[in-house]
Amino acid sequence: MTPDEIRKTPCRMLTESQREAYLRDGGLCVERAIGADWLERLRAAVARFVERSRGITRSDSVFDIEPDHRADAPRLRRVSSPCDQDPVFWELLTEGPLGDLAADLLGQDVKFYQAKLNFKWARGGAEVKWHQDQPFFPHTNHAVATFGIYLEECGPDQGPLRILPGSQNGPIHSHYDAAGTWRGELSTADAAGLDTSGMVEFTGPAGSVTVHNYMTVHSSRQNLSDLGRPLLLYVLSAADAMPYTAQPLKSRYEQRIVRGAPARMAHHEPGRFLLPPDWSGGYGSIFASQQKEEGRLAPAGM
Repeated sequence: MTPDEIRKTPCRMLTESQREAYLRDGGLCVERAIGADWLERLRAAVARFVERSRGITRSDSVFDIEPDHRADAPRLRRVSSPCDQDPVFWELLTEGPLGDLAADLLGQDVKFYQAKLNFKWARGGAEVKWHQDQPFFPHTNHAVATFGIYLEECGPDQGPLRILPGSQNGPIHSHYDAAGTWRGELSTADAAGLDTSGMVEFTGPAGSVTVHNYMTVHSSRQNLSDLGRPLLLYVLSAADAMPYTAQPLKSRYEQRIVRGAPARMAHHEPGRFLLPPDWSGGYGSIFASQQKEEGRLAPAGM
């Protein structure tokens, strides 16, 4: 789906100027897009995840935990595929406002790729370094975006998402190091060469939705505040964008249409795209790769 084709889709939730801002900058924050009733249900589900994690002593296919996680002081980094763990997360996408918002930015036909629930715990929640999502899960075209929902208020001290506007039009950076090991971040040289003077940080009240294109360079700082920052993430695409690689976060909903109809033709961008490692066996979290925890590969996140 091209930007001009997306513009032909009548907006359901956003204004035309908001859509143009996303297409121009590669990112957008929509404040209070998710209402109080949905937030109450989502927070209750998150609390159930945290309670379940008390019995976890090492990361597994669902729970990624910080090294100092304990039963009496749980510190989750990620819950993978939350839609498969609790129905409220899938209902938000299919019955709530999120699907309409996605259709405004990706075109009338939208499908699901993956979901995850990331945490930045108070007083030390991990930094996520500069990266793009495209190298983790390249698709045939670039109408792919990550939608993040702030389940609690997110101010500058909680490590909000930050993007480099316009970077979706720039190069796709390698996320391997010089030795050929996957690190899930820009190389030191590429990161040093970024012009961050125009960086935008997406703060917002609970219920705000951040969106960034999978080509957009983005990161988030460490959370050193006294408030945690749970962030619910959905990766969605235009129906005519097809993944090149195996889905690492297994879900019964993969490639499910959430708005519109399935594509009858695939749209291909020109060019040659570097492929990520073989994800068919799954992976850990981006925190693990960027912090060089041996033996743990990582998907994109913030």
